[in-house]
Amino acid sequence: MRIRILGRQDPLLFTGLAFALLVIFQRSIQQVLDAAGAVEQTYGVALRPALLILLVMFVFHQYAKRREMKAEAAAAASEVMQARARAEELEQLMVFGQALSRALTTDGLREAVWRHLPALAGGSDTWVVLRHEYGWERMTDIGCAKWLAGTIEQAADHVAESALPEQQQPEGIEHEDHVCFAMLVGDRVAGVLGLPLPSSGPTVRHTVAAAAALLAIAVRNAQLFADVRDHSVKDSLTGCYNRGFALEFLDGELARSRRSGNPVSVVLVSVENYKRINDRHGHLCGDNVLGAVGQRLRQVLRRSDIRCRYGGDEFLLVLPDTGESGAARVAEWVRGEIEQIAAGPTGERLSVTISAGTATIQKEDQQAADIIERADKALYQAKAHGRNCVRPGAARTPALETITLAPGPMTTH
Repeated sequence: MRIRILGRQDPLLFTGLAFALLVIFQRSIQQVLDAAGAVEQTYGVALRPALLILLVMFVFHQYAKRREMKAEAAAAASEVMQARARAEELEQLMVFGQALSRALTTDGLREAVWRHLPALAGGSDTWVVLRHEYGWERMTDIGCAKWLAGTIEQAADHVAESALPEQQQPEGIEHEDHVCFAMLVGDRVAGVLGLPLPSSGPTVRHTVAAAAALLAIAVRNAQLFADVRDHSVKDSLTGCYNRGFALEFLDGELARSRRSGNPVSVVLVSVENYKRINDRHGHLCGDNVLGAVGQRLRQVLRRSDIRCRYGGDEFLLVLPDTGESGAARVAEWVRGEIEQIAAGPTGERLSVTISAGTATIQKEDQQAADIIERADKALYQAKAHGRNCVRPGAARTPALETITLAPGPMTTH
């Protein structure tokens, strides 16, 4: 709470006080003026006009000095307010940076952005997109409730295509109704942060630019963490998950399916004549074939589907929320895509085909091995029926119940 020493009506009070002092000391002042008059007559000088001029100048000097002090006080108050606002801004950025440092996944980054970024942007709506090999991924407004699909992505494309000096501008890059800030990792755009142009003042732009720099570092850290995690659970040759991860994931999907009632299916794929490819073209060509198959599986399947190298030339596909007919369609689609692979030693097209067996969860399935066993039997049937085809897994045959009759009294006829 600030206490005002001088109020707006104080000059009137001082004026009244001055007149009161003149009345009180009227006789003394008159004596001074008489003495000044005597000096003027004795020495022939204009003392009283000089005293009047000095008095007026003294009053104006005090008035100007007071105005100068008020201006200095206002400037100091403004500097204090700016310093306080800057301190609050730095505190918000520090809290945002701490939240980002604890986030090692995209979901964690999304939560940190959702909690802290609107306050840094002065309450205005902000959006963030991350760059991937297949395009832009929205970190905010995933359902396109505020911005239509493709709107902010076009702005992000404009930023990504801009020259590096423009991307490094702290004022951002204006595109249509947005001002965008590149999230730079080195000289590469890892993402774009944007906000509506009408709500982007200089102070807000400065703060959001700093937030974009912090977010770029966090995105890079999350990507590195994901790479380390993927290397531990992925096969380096095919880029698919390893067997242990797939079995663990499938056990989790089976448990979720039993709770929710949603189906889950698997497809077991085997590359045909893989040994013949190795013998005829060499193991390097065989590795190229497996790598090409893994790459094609990553391209054609959903991001929610799990692709794993089950062993040797076999791949296991886990399809959440997919029934029996859907699994058959996916397997047939994959079979047709694999036929298009050209992975020969010099780029010529090899005859790469697959056989596949599918299986869908049943009530009797308790663990991953149960559903994989049926898919394996279906794969064996596909190989036995001419290869390069898909066979669905048969339903589990219930075990025959053994009926035990309780002993009773024997009857005679």
